[in-house]
Amino acid sequence: MAFSVYLPAYLKTAYGLTQADASNRMAGFVLLAVLMRPVGGWLSDRVGPPLVLAVALTVVGIGAAIQALTPSLVPLGTIAFLAMAAALGAGAGATFALVALLAPPDKVGSVTGVVGAAGGLGGFVPPLVMGFVYGQYGSYAAGLAALAVVAAATLVFAATAVRRSADTRVGAVARPA
Repeated sequence: MAFSVYLPAYLKTAYGLTQADASNRMAGFVLLAVLMRPVGGWLSDRVGPPLVLAVALTVVGIGAAIQALTPSLVPLGTIAFLAMAAALGAGAGATFALVALLAPPDKVGSVTGVVGAAGGLGGFVPPLVMGFVYGQYGSYAAGLAALAVVAAATLVFAATAVRRSADTRVGAVARPA
């Protein structure tokens, strides 16, 4: 949802779109991201949340790196943004699946609340960073490049520590006590 805050401004600035066109494209981005949340949860039930999260972070990183170069909006820029929307939504679904998997059963509600609050804060900070970057450099490229770097770092964390924790938890649940 953080993209929804600055996506219209970005589209207007980078691509010269009208406010109405930029807002319509932002609405499509948000709708796709929202629709992909349950898909991410469903996929997590089938292949495991760490894998879904890793794939989502990979797609976000690649999409952000492509978009940092401000490619033509049709087709590459649109594909990059829609892929990021789908991945961000699926990643959110995988994150909540991880909460259910890793949190102690009597703490799932509390942990879900904290994760949701962190997500809300996460939606607040990126628009501030993007605005600062644009103010400093007159371009959103550095902010999108930073998003690609953060996605890559988070991917490493998800593929290592998070996956180990999930594998340990699944193994402990599968073995009788």
